[in-house]
Amino acid sequence: MSKLNKYQILFFKWRKRQQNNRMLPFLLSIVTGLVVGLSAILIKTIISYIEIYAVYFSPKVLFFFFPLIGFFLVTFLNKTIFKNIAYFQGSRNAIEAIEQKSSIINFRLIYSKFLTTGLTIGFGGSSGVEAAIITTGSAIGSNIGQFLGLGYRLRTLLIGCGIAAGISAVYNAPTGGFIFALETVLPAFTPTLLIPLLISAATGKILFEFIMGEHLRFESKITSFPYDQIPLIIILGILAMLMASYLSSTYRACARYFTKIKNDYLRALTGGLALGTLIFFIPPMYGEGYISINALLKQEEQSLFLNSPFTQFSNFVPFRLVFFLFLTLLKPVSTGICVNSGGEGGYFAPSLITGGFLGYTFYKVVLLLFPTLNINADTYIFMGMAATFACVMNAPVTAIFLIAEITQSYQLFVPLMLICAVSYFLKYYKENLRPKDDPISEKQKSSRLDRIILNELDLEPLIDKNYIEVKPTDTLRTIVEKFTSAQRNILLVLNQAGNLEGIITLNEIRKQLQNTSGYDSVFAQDIMQPPTLLVEADESIAGIMEKFEKNNIFYLPVVKKGVFKGFISKSQLLAQYRDELMRNNRFF
Repeated sequence: MSKLNKYQILFFKWRKRQQNNRMLPFLLSIVTGLVVGLSAILIKTIISYIEIYAVYFSPKVLFFFFPLIGFFLVTFLNKTIFKNIAYFQGSRNAIEAIEQKSSIINFRLIYSKFLTTGLTIGFGGSSGVEAAIITTGSAIGSNIGQFLGLGYRLRTLLIGCGIAAGISAVYNAPTGGFIFALETVLPAFTPTLLIPLLISAATGKILFEFIMGEHLRFESKITSFPYDQIPLIIILGILAMLMASYLSSTYRACARYFTKIKNDYLRALTGGLALGTLIFFIPPMYGEGYISINALLKQEEQSLFLNSPFTQFSNFVPFRLVFFLFLTLLKPVSTGICVNSGGEGGYFAPSLITGGFLGYTFYKVVLLLFPTLNINADTYIFMGMAATFACVMNAPVTAIFLIAEITQSYQLFVPLMLICAVSYFLKYYKENLRPKDDPISEKQKSSRLDRIILNELDLEPLIDKNYIEVKPTDTLRTIVEKFTSAQRNILLVLNQAGNLEGIITLNEIRKQLQNTSGYDSVFAQDIMQPPTLLVEADESIAGIMEKFEKNNIFYLPVVKKGVFKGFISKSQLLAQYRDELMRNNRFF
């Protein structure tokens, strides 16, 4: 363990003096919210400056090459400076860190992703900034916990706080931020999680708004919803589910295609030229896409045709309808190209933008079929966004609160609940249709919660140090004598340095008992079996349980840098798991 600095020493002294340590999570949630709020300000500033100085002041003809420039810069950074952490991509890897890496996240992820994502989106990459802020927020939470020497539970809680604060700041949606952390990242809902997450989300939002000013992602507010349009909402929910499936299929297809290109710079060249071509013909593919959605909310359809070769056809009504359909279908393509060919970013924003285009296209079709129907385009844009986001991100509750908050359209709660329920249920039903003769392994059904509860256990108290050892040069006679007092059916062979060299089982001894002439000529090193399965002292408990289950064994030796420490028993581990499961507040 590295030497503590003076700040850590002061913190530990302060913590030791506290009679009630329950205050600590609340204080740390404020600190996390402040730091993540500053990071959100920084990433928005980077994107803004790149767009202003590299894009707005440049000739329009260069728009074709901007994505290529961004992809090359990001590829260079990920192959050199950020080589070891380039794999980390938003909530998926944050969950992986919680489940498999004891909530330990590399410090450099605090700043690496908002640099690479800022370059990607600033130069026209069609992805979302949310993956960067989720990565940054989770890294900030984890590293605050590591710096202060906190345990797994509090590190996990601070990761959730960092993610909640990041989404809250970027979207001006504190409720959406903390629900997203609960719904997608943290293992389970408990009342004690609410307050730290809410505090962190509120802190991030307040700091962001204090420095950057009040802002809404979408400049429209719905004050009422006519319930006679519920059948249309249900139809849109069905279409949103199908669109979400199309998004996922498109992303996978792009990933398969670009994976075949082994050279990273060639991949960036191919993706940059492909995305540049899309932007040249359809300018709304540039960047995140929020500008296009706001233009539709302001009834400025014509602005989406600016700088496009198709401007001359923009007054033709059927062409407009086809154009918006292509916007809906090509947004996932542009995002798949961006994320898989060299750019950075996530699918959070693209799912919202695609859903918004879908909702507007649906509105245009309904208006064409029923010209006398009094419907609001903004309502269907928001409905499409919520339903598509719910299916793509597997977060229907987040979708409801996020759209209501970022639009300040709280009158839409009931239709938002309805459309998210319809779309997500259909997605769930479709994905879980399996033939009766296609059984699912019980191992595959193990939940994330099980892994996280197991990881909350401390390995050290579970190590059984009551064992009998022999040396490699001990004779069979000595081994048999020691077996008479052994409580288990195995003996350990340790060398002078305490390293585990092998294991002798009772079955092996039985084979040797008939050879009475070998009692003094057969040695431990002759009959021992080398240890094929070991547990490292810093290994996660969830990983240890997987070894037990996979190999159908009940004891495993524990070593630390080769030195034997003791045994861990599957039965004792399961007993501790049950005790932990019964605790009411696992994060405090």
